[in-house]
Amino acid sequence: DSLLQENMHKILNLSRRNPCQIVKFCTEKQPRRPDEKKLLRELCGKIRFTGPITIAEYMREVNTNPLHGFYMDKTVLGSEGHFITSPEISQMFGECIGVWFLNEWMKMGEPKDFQLVELGPGKGTLASDILRTVARVRPEALQGLSVHLVEVSSKMRQLQEATLCGHSHGEGGQEQSHVSKFGPKVAWYQTLRDVPKQFSFFLAHEFFDALAVNKFERTKDGWREVLIDIDPTASEGTKLRYVISRNATPACVLLEQSGVMDLMVGREKVELCTLGGTLVREISQRVVEQGGLGLIADYGHLGEDGDTFRAFRKHKQVDPLDLPGTADLTADVDFGFLKSQVSPDCAWFGPTTQGNFLHNCGIATRCQQLLDSNKDMYVHKNILESYDTLTNPDKMGQRFKFVSLFPATMGQIHEKYPPVGFTEVVEE
Repeated sequence: DSLLQENMHKILNLSRRNPCQIVKFCTEKQPRRPDEKKLLRELCGKIRFTGPITIAEYMREVNTNPLHGFYMDKTVLGSEGHFITSPEISQMFGECIGVWFLNEWMKMGEPKDFQLVELGPGKGTLASDILRTVARVRPEALQGLSVHLVEVSSKMRQLQEATLCGHSHGEGGQEQSHVSKFGPKVAWYQTLRDVPKQFSFFLAHEFFDALAVNKFERTKDGWREVLIDIDPTASEGTKLRYVISRNATPACVLLEQSGVMDLMVGREKVELCTLGGTLVREISQRVVEQGGLGLIADYGHLGEDGDTFRAFRKHKQVDPLDLPGTADLTADVDFGFLKSQVSPDCAWFGPTTQGNFLHNCGIATRCQQLLDSNKDMYVHKNILESYDTLTNPDKMGQRFKFVSLFPATMGQIHEKYPPVGFTEVVEE
């Protein structure tokens, strides 16, 4: 803890963002889509031809359709978009994670060459804040560090390149040489499988909640899948509705997987993210085989809630089946399911609340540093509001959770020095 506090004080003179950007927003506007019902009509045509589709298939099409997918549009983040993430609210969030990574890196013996691998890096703000923190606290660590971003949207890659490199050549990619403003090279990948297998720090912030889920309900005939069909009562024939499958679908076999059946006890509804399980399994295997750690931050639960599929448009919750492609589709992360998928040789810590994690990482100290270094009352107000939003249990502090993954071989070290943020809360 003393080492962590020392590192927090080292960033007292850390270059701050422009005061007007303490709460940063994406203000780039784009013309309104000329036809918001086009994807809806395409989905209805597909359903008429093949029959009802799974929620997982619906989410994949709505979120990542090359032409109409929600995440293929660069205006999804910020006040002009549909939601704001913690890194966009305040630099304090990314700085705390940067200090956390450094603290765990030191406990691992300060390996010279290592990768920062972020899944779904948004605008690149979190990675940028982490690199800026490392540059100030332990600049020598940047010499062997490289950044690897898993991103499917070419438009989001442009934003990430602009944030991290100070410019955008139009297409972020591994083929070209990209050097960040802080020195480490940056590369982009379509999937985690493409990322080189080396000692890595894996980071996934608000990534797993956007992955497609299959939804199931218990009936008198056993578990059945919730599907999406055309509402026959709609006059135009382009309205969607939920239906329950008459028989067990191929996806129902997921409920019979090892470790999953125990999670079904006492539950009437469940949402399973198979891709999420596959990714966390791969991350855990890489952590064990190549070394490193993983940090996952998202809103979620331990299996007590199986009905969380919803949508957000312009910061308001809306019907997930209304105007697909114009709203963010999401489902809470089932951390119990993810834990059941990790390698047996990988240690799992958490989930702990975001408020607990950030307080243990010294966010109150950093908040006071920012207040002391600027006398502008408007900036003070923004800093305090951001701090409250991130840590208040009634806001993001309780709803968002953190988990971490380490090689189980670090067991003796963690008995004496557990991962910061995954113990009792530090009162500040």
